[in-house]
Amino acid sequence: MSLYILSALASMASGEEQNAYSEIGRSFFEAPVEEVSEAEFVHYLDPQDDVQSSLSDIMQLPPLPELPAPVEPAPQPEEVQSAEGPPSEASAEAKPAEDPPAEAVDPPEKKEPSDKSEGDLDLKIEDVIEEKSYGYLDYIPYGQYYHIDYWFGEATWKNSAELGFNGQTGNTISNSLRVGAKIRREGKRTIFTSEFKHLRTSDAENLTQNNAFFKHRLEWPLKLHEKWALHENTNLEYDEFKAFDLRLVFNGGLSYKPYKTDRSDWTLSAGSGFSQEFGSPQKGVIPEGSFGSDFTHKLTDKQSVTFNFDFYPAFEANQGYRFTNEASYSIALDHGLSLKLSAYDRYDSTPNNRKRNDLDYACLLLWEF
Repeated sequence: MSLYILSALASMASGEEQNAYSEIGRSFFEAPVEEVSEAEFVHYLDPQDDVQSSLSDIMQLPPLPELPAPVEPAPQPEEVQSAEGPPSEASAEAKPAEDPPAEAVDPPEKKEPSDKSEGDLDLKIEDVIEEKSYGYLDYIPYGQYYHIDYWFGEATWKNSAELGFNGQTGNTISNSLRVGAKIRREGKRTIFTSEFKHLRTSDAENLTQNNAFFKHRLEWPLKLHEKWALHENTNLEYDEFKAFDLRLVFNGGLSYKPYKTDRSDWTLSAGSGFSQEFGSPQKGVIPEGSFGSDFTHKLTDKQSVTFNFDFYPAFEANQGYRFTNEASYSIALDHGLSLKLSAYDRYDSTPNNRKRNDLDYACLLLWEF
């Protein structure tokens, strides 16, 4: 019996040795696939390792365990009626007290869709950004710091230029030229007006007319009342055929608008100042008062009239007085062009051996831009 057991053990040992030696000549792909244990070490991808072998190891990972399904709570058994007393009383005692009725709540109001589009919202956002960055040196827009609105705020501009020409040849030769320009800036705090005119006339031999006028006016509307304002005027007058070379007039005061509508504007002003003539027999500075009236009316959508009157009485009686009158009529044509008829009268009570009155009239082509 012992011999039989020893022979069986020897045959089993020799079989295992043969199986071990038979695996030596097989390649990696011919080797038998073994079952993967769930506790296998997870191999993380290393840049230095082979990418193909790392991916194969990752694909051999065991699947994730499934989560247990949620367990629904078991229904609670109904309360057993007690044997003491009738079932009606037991049910009445077991029934909870009823809750008070809930107060009525109004349904939420439906918000109407806004009519404002996204484009309007974008424009408003851009306006806010420009308003915050407007007027500060740190946010000067390129190419806009030179504009007057950058320093004094937004305003409405009305600009115009005028041109008139007249000539004659034949028995007499004469040429007449008149040019002018006007700028008006109306802002929230100030109203600025500036005007320039030049007239020149000549014949075959001599120059018969050569003068130029510059007017400047600045108004500050008062916050107490929209009809009242402070004003300042500066005028320059040059005339080759007057007793002076240049006259400077400066004054200031208070102005009042008794009547103003969409079509009409009437302004009265009063104040004081001084005037001085250069290259004149009358020397020194002359203190004087100033009174004025400006009226503008739009007859139709294309027709308008203007009237202007300024009176400058000197404080001393022997120094005289001066006044100017100007009237014009304009009719709009097309593309910003208008036809203008104007008359400008100047009177001086102390002409120094010259005529007291000068009247200029013209027909001009006006361009508003």
